[in-house]
Amino acid sequence: MNKIIYLFIAVTAFASCKTNKLKDQALIQDCPEEKIVNKIPGPPVKGETEKIYYIYQGKRISPKQFDQEWLKNNCDIKETVVY
Repeated sequence: MNKIIYLFIAVTAFASCKTNKLKDQALIQDCPEEKIVNKIPGPPVKGETEKIYYIYQGKRISPKQFDQEWLKNNCDIKETVVY
C-alpha cells in the first residue's frame, strides 16, 4: 500500500512539473529590436547553434521563442546581415 502512495505522489509531482514547463514555453508576442543573420562561412562558433537570432531587451534570443506569425504581421524589424 505504501508503494502505491509513493508512486502516486511521484506521478503527481512529475505531471505538475511538466505542466509548469509548458506554461513557461509561451511564445513571445513583442517586437525585438533587431534580427541578426550570420552568414560567416565555416563551422559554427563554439556555443552557437543558430545562424539567425533576435536581439530582444538587450539579449540574444532564439527565433523559436517568438511567435513568428505575430512578428510578421505586427513588427518592422531591422535586419543586420553579418559576413
